[in-house]
Amino acid sequence: MYILTFILIFVVGSIGAALDGDFSGIAAIGKFLFYATVIIGFMWILATCPGLLIFIFAVLLLIGFGLSSNNKV
Repeated sequence: MYILTFILIFVVGSIGAALDGDFSGIAAIGKFLFYATVIIGFMWILATCPGLLIFIFAVLLLIGFGLSSNNKV
């Protein structure tokens, strides 16, 4: 219950601060909503197409090997 109260106070405080010209609270809320949507969407895609997990793992391995290589371009 306390966390919901904090969220409500933060949203109301951010809107109040935005009326005075400070949009940092609104930007924080927007970033949270964006990343939450991306994560939930990613989880939904993996739940509906588990074969995609193998592809993503392979891409992450290639990126990891590429970043850890000693050859500098």
